[in-house]
Amino acid sequence: MIGFRSAVSVVLLLAIHAVSQDQVDILKSGVEKWNRWREEHKITMPSLEKADLAGASLRGAFLEGADLAKANLGKAILKKVNLEGANLRGANLEGADLEGASLRGAYLRGADLEGTKLEEADLSGADLSGANFGGSNLRGARLSGAHFQGANLRGADLEGASFEETNFGEADLRKANIRSADLGNVKSFYKARLGTKSLGLIRAKWPEKLATFWDGAKEDWVIDDTLLEQIKKPDWHGWPEKEDQGK
Repeated sequence: MIGFRSAVSVVLLLAIHAVSQDQVDILKSGVEKWNRWREEHKITMPSLEKADLAGASLRGAFLEGADLAKANLGKAILKKVNLEGANLRGANLEGADLEGASLRGAYLRGADLEGTKLEEADLSGADLSGANFGGSNLRGARLSGAHFQGANLRGADLEGASFEETNFGEADLRKANIRSADLGNVKSFYKARLGTKSLGLIRAKWPEKLATFWDGAKEDWVIDDTLLEQIKKPDWHGWPEKEDQGK
């Protein structure tokens, strides 16, 4: 026999699920209707975790602060979408179009963004640790203060992107296009994996980014081509893990 408290808990869980599904349905019904609903429910933080929005046309949708953890947004149209502060942990964004989208302060740890279009997107301050950006287009993207700790950027196009205080610690940047990129303000390449051309470019222009220590006798930076360590490891250790709430 189910106790009173257990029964209440079940009812609450069902209610939460129903509200979440209602929100997914509203979003699927059209961006105009969704934005109107957001305007009427300003306090509500949308609950869209695990939502299947693959291929959906969401251009211009207001998704600031939305919980899209583990959502399927593969090949979705998200041009100029406001996703500031959104939780996209473990979400599938493979092949999605996020051109000009705002993801400032968003949480994309472990998300799949392989082949994603992110031209001119704003990822400032976003947590992108362990995310997969393989072959993605980040041309002209704003990456100031973004954390790519352990991220896969292999084959990504980063031409013209801004890297003020960007952390590439342990990231894979092999075959990435960083032509015309100003890497002088990158925070860290600690243990990053870099292709021959990228390594050569950084050594020629910003050797201190690869230095292990300053050699006073040589009065020059001593570079370890094996580990590519800096004098100091980055002091950022990642943001606290966000609750999945059993989802």
